Amino acid sequence: MQEMTYLDVLAWICVQNKRLLCAKTKGNDVFYLPGGKREIGESDWEGLAREVQEEMSVALVQETLEEELIVREEAHGFSKPTRVIMKCFRAEYSGTLRPSSEIAEIAWLRRSDIAQCAPATQRVVEHLAAKNLID
Repeated sequence: MQEMTYLDVLAWICVQNKRLLCAKTKGNDVFYLPGGKREIGESDWEGLAREVQEEMSVALVQETLEEELIVREEAHGFSKPTRVIMKCFRAEYSGTLRPSSEIAEIAWLRRSDIAQCAPATQRVVEHLAAKNLID
């Protein structure tokens, strides 16, 4: 039996007009929330702010940071058993959303787009739809 690997991931929940901002990185077939793995020694805030800046070219506003939920789910696209532990935060931002070169596509998704998302992102879509925050 293979040993389970765990990924410590930080994710940004950005909702506008009842749609959820998602990104597809180059070489991937599903959408994810903006964010990524924290670097050694980074706080939640430091890691999330760095990842969002790198991917979306915007600065998160630290005073508005709120933890929304933690998702534990099978990680998408791994050959060996891997689970993601994804801490999801809401925060306002400053600047203009512009995907970086590592992002192939961004989209504002509805609940009906859930099949286009990675499993952990699907859990977030369900959570936000249940709270009537997205359509």
